[in-house]
Amino acid sequence: MLVWPFDLVIASEDARFSDPVVAFGVNGVEYFAHPWEVGVRKAKEMLFTGEAITAEEAKSLGMVNHVVPGDELESFTMAMAEHIAKQPMVGLKLAKQSVNQMQDAQGLWPALQAAMSLQHMGHAHERLIHQRAIEPKGEAAIREQAKKEQPNEF
Repeated sequence: MLVWPFDLVIASEDARFSDPVVAFGVNGVEYFAHPWEVGVRKAKEMLFTGEAITAEEAKSLGMVNHVVPGDELESFTMAMAEHIAKQPMVGLKLAKQSVNQMQDAQGLWPALQAAMSLQHMGHAHERLIHQRAIEPKGEAAIREQAKKEQPNEF
């Protein structure tokens, strides 16, 4: 979920992506654009299971632009940045604004606001039940999840 705000995402081959916050008893919306980025079904799977996906799967879903070997990550990223930097700044700004406005027209901004309201409700619930903002067992569950060698090991 932390890559959603970025315009471009370049990942190393060994990168993994997950959103395990359901284990905390909340919906995980620091920037909730999951359905827009990966589709509704995959968004639900990622949230419901907390399981990681590989960089290649993330690329196939449109969440990652490029997957490169780890030792090429910096050089590839810098080469792309240098290429983009040669474009006319006003053209880049207009292109970015056009894409962002299209997302807003599709309802992204109201959806982000609604998801944040639900997150506040989730944290309030956890405070009432556990006197903490998150489910107490969540941290251990997320740490265990991160230790898994392969994504989707149930």
